[in-house]
Amino acid sequence: MKYLKLQKKTKKEMLKKLKFNAKKTDIFLKKYFLKQKKTKLIGPMKYGVISGGKKIRSSVILATGKLFDISPKKLLNVCAAVECIHSYSLIHDDLPCMDNDNIRRGKPSTHIKYGESTAVLAGNSLLTLAFEILSDKNFLIEKKIKVELIKELALCSGHSGIAGGQEEDLSFENKRKNSKQILNMQKKKTGKLFNFCCLSAGIIAKKNNLKKKQLGILGEEIGLLFQLADDFLDVKGFKKKVGKPTKKDKKKGKSTLIGLLGYKKSYDFAQILKKKILRKASNYGKKGEDLINIVEFILKREF
Repeated sequence: MKYLKLQKKTKKEMLKKLKFNAKKTDIFLKKYFLKQKKTKLIGPMKYGVISGGKKIRSSVILATGKLFDISPKKLLNVCAAVECIHSYSLIHDDLPCMDNDNIRRGKPSTHIKYGESTAVLAGNSLLTLAFEILSDKNFLIEKKIKVELIKELALCSGHSGIAGGQEEDLSFENKRKNSKQILNMQKKKTGKLFNFCCLSAGIIAKKNNLKKKQLGILGEEIGLLFQLADDFLDVKGFKKKVGKPTKKDKKKGKSTLIGLLGYKKSYDFAQILKKKILRKASNYGKKGEDLINIVEFILKREF
């Protein structure tokens, strides 16, 4: 299909669309923070979640919603909740006891600006805020759907998802792991939240269990592709453009597919994975075009 191939102009349009979607999520979050009780953690929380970045997960949610004709407005609570979860994980990820990164999205990490203890508490608060957003009375969907969304986001965020993946990522350092172990770790650490991004649209659209499972797998594959692209940027990217330190995985002894197989074989694997995802998205015809553009962008991105 012709629309599978991104032209240079289309790539620019995609960047514009990502920024547009990110802005919508940021506006929602800013308004939501205005309703919150004023505490000393509000500033660090806002710094962590409304701080630039692609917010590509929001775009994946909106693109998957388009497959089932779900209005973007109906998905903004989900977008905001996911970005809170993602930002909580980044704040904790950057801590000295974790990956010890001082720069995030081109500016000082939360713990550098506010201190370690405040960063931990701000991250915890973003984690709980995500579930507050999904349970909000102004999120006008059926209670049963809200409960399912909350349950699935919890599963993707905890020990069987992001947190568990981060633990494995740290425990794998300076150890030789096989490709299956590395990919399973990355599916948890990065793929699980993308799993929820696609799954959430299926839940709201009231799809059957098989369809929801298929959407979750699709999201997980997109997340894995995103992580692989992130690893490529660490090798060949530049700090100023990427917005965080590069060439650090090798120094830290991280277990990555690149470290195991080399850059070329890893990139070839990523291309095969991308084609697999595009085939699935193409089954939705024109409605899948936004998702296709996002997947194409993921592997071509420079930040």
